[in-house]
Amino acid sequence: MKLKERIRYLFEKYNFSPNLSLSQNFLIDPKIASRIVEEAGLKREDSVLEVGAGTGVLTSYLVERAKKVWAVEIDERLCRILKDELSDRENLEVICKDIIHLDLKKLFSDSGKEKIKVVGNLPYHVASFLLLHFARENWWDIMLFTIQREVADKLLSPPGDKKRGVLTVLMSYYTDMERVIDIPPQAFYPPPRVSSTVVRIRKRKITPVKDEKLFTSTVKAAFSSKRKILLNSIAKGLNLPRGLTREVLIKSGISEKKRAEELKIEDFIRISNLLLERKVASKCC
Repeated sequence: MKLKERIRYLFEKYNFSPNLSLSQNFLIDPKIASRIVEEAGLKREDSVLEVGAGTGVLTSYLVERAKKVWAVEIDERLCRILKDELSDRENLEVICKDIIHLDLKKLFSDSGKEKIKVVGNLPYHVASFLLLHFARENWWDIMLFTIQREVADKLLSPPGDKKRGVLTVLMSYYTDMERVIDIPPQAFYPPPRVSSTVVRIRKRKITPVKDEKLFTSTVKAAFSSKRKILLNSIAKGLNLPRGLTREVLIKSGISEKKRAEELKIEDFIRISNLLLERKVASKCC
């Protein structure tokens, strides 16, 4: 039975209809499903967290390759399908919960020092939030996410690209990202209105900022008004004197007339660290 026919069969069997508000579009291309699992580089001793397991298309591939699979699904109707259709898989644990409210450190407590691989089809409406939420954690080894192509283009945009934004910089601070494959709408059922992209994400080795909260605030301030030059956007966004902001930019070796999308991740790190020094020196924080 072809995957599309299989999905339709499950819909009818369980009286299920997709909830478009949850971005429920299900992969029906077996070649792409197989490719995603291959790109995750799974070994038999690996443990996997699957985000948004849906009807279990990817899940069925993952349980064949991995030692343990935690399949997380927010929709109770889909959880029933997963539990019924994959009940014979002893290495599968279906968790019917919002991934955001799941204590993942506790979930993986029995895994010891083992790093978890993450695979998932992120709902378009929460993809940006989930990406950054995961990027800041340390328990994972590699992540392979299917996301809206527009989001992927923003994530992978280089300095100077107008698509570059806050998410681009923050994700680039925590991780290294690469495009794996673009997926057309017809590879899903029902087909979404947009194309998708599979992105592979790994932890990035970089000198940490001195104050992560200030770094994040600096990046957000810089992008708060793309039409403004860096001097104005940072000064206004952080409520800092223009003179202090100008001094920091000069010391950072960055023109005050540049715009946020032109900066490299290292530029933001220098600005943030120098701002912290000036704030501490002036006892303003």
